Amino acid sequence: MTYESFTLNEMSPACGGIIEGIDLSQDLTNRQFDEIHDALLDRTVIVFRDQHITPDQQVALARRFGEPQPAAVSGFEKSAENPEVDILEYDADNPPHVTRDLWHTDFVGTERPTLGTVLYAKDIPPEGGDTIWVSTAAAYEALSERMKAHLDGLWAFHNSYQPYDEHVRPEMYEDEKGTDYIKSRRATYRPALHPMVRTHPVTGKQGLFVNESMTSLIKDMDKRESDFLLRYLFDYLRTPEFNYRHRWQTNDLAIWDNRLSLHYALFDYTDHRLMHRIVIQGDVPY
Repeated sequence: MTYESFTLNEMSPACGGIIEGIDLSQDLTNRQFDEIHDALLDRTVIVFRDQHITPDQQVALARRFGEPQPAAVSGFEKSAENPEVDILEYDADNPPHVTRDLWHTDFVGTERPTLGTVLYAKDIPPEGGDTIWVSTAAAYEALSERMKAHLDGLWAFHNSYQPYDEHVRPEMYEDEKGTDYIKSRRATYRPALHPMVRTHPVTGKQGLFVNESMTSLIKDMDKRESDFLLRYLFDYLRTPEFNYRHRWQTNDLAIWDNRLSLHYALFDYTDHRLMHRIVIQGDVPY
């Protein structure tokens, strides 16, 4: 696709694009926003380099896509002035504790998973800390017709608390740290049920809608059968041809579409890393 408002450099055949020629500190015209939205639908994840924006401006940008959505499970640190903004701040002494080592789609364990995410890089270490996105549409398209037919009509449960299980996050269970909050929320929580092949509500594209972080069981299937099929799909989704790996720079701003993607944030750095995140409310998958 070509755009009048900016230049877009496609970063991999499957997904990913870097946009040049847009200053997000300035008010976007309707034409500019429409083209940005089109680019997001086409590339799944888009990145704007060298942006200098305030939290208010990041919130305003996110609201062009939809209403911000609070975190699904635990309390990420919030900006005092802008409670829509999650502050993701990590280093060797404060590693990420929720999704580390797990490919995931944000907040999929809710009835209405997030539409997308707006992530602003405030401080990036000199090396490490890349994010890898997977186009689940590219992955679905590459499946055999027989496998597509097998998956058609299957639904799976997604458990927001699965990443908090003791065998996944044993450090959270040392000296009962953090477990009271998790146990109290789990008492009333029920996993969300979503189709394993999701149809994008705007483009009509279809993509695999499972992830190893939270997808726990395929409905109406024996657990051994379910585990076998899910393990295959989790491994299949890691195929390099379906992904884009982004090397962050300070002041990058990324927007991605959670409806047809999953991602993995590498924790291979020891220096300080600070990101400001806003997630956007989504709709019920079908």
